[in-house]
Amino acid sequence: MKKLNGIRLMAWALVVAMPMWFGSCKKGSDDAVTPTTSSVEGSWKISGYKIDPGVDFLGTGQKSNDVLAYFRSLPNGLGNDLVDCLTGTTIIFNSGGKVTGTPGAKCSASTDMNPVEDNSTWKLDGNKLTLTSGTDVTVYDTVISGNVLKLSGKELEDFDGDGKDETYTVTLELTKV
Repeated sequence: MKKLNGIRLMAWALVVAMPMWFGSCKKGSDDAVTPTTSSVEGSWKISGYKIDPGVDFLGTGQKSNDVLAYFRSLPNGLGNDLVDCLTGTTIIFNSGGKVTGTPGAKCSASTDMNPVEDNSTWKLDGNKLTLTSGTDVTVYDTVISGNVLKLSGKELEDFDGDGKDETYTVTLELTKV
């Protein structure tokens, strides 16, 4: 894999992560439960970012599904501020369906990711969480287990550099704060 693919992955991850900045969970047992509106309401932080199937991010022949670990492994600490920005960002699901958020302390002009756009909204229907930001509407499968909410969706990307987009399941894990 070329070095350019690492940069493309970072740019892609930022694009994918922006609409996925939303989530919640229900404190309690570790058994997965169907999310409810009241279990989604509250403040959350990103605690994991997974991709399936795994990708050979570094071109070493070893596939990984942990995107945050990949960012942390970039040479010269390139990905550390990005990970700190992502994991330090707070997403707030307010009652009434409004979403607000605060970027983490490590977010800078180079990692500037407003966690939510102005006037973003959320709606839960069964295990489907719909996020609306302007004209962008995205629906995620949601699972709550303990105090972790997982938002999953399908994405197309050419991580292996063969010129063809493959389908990946991207899962953003959020922990209640």
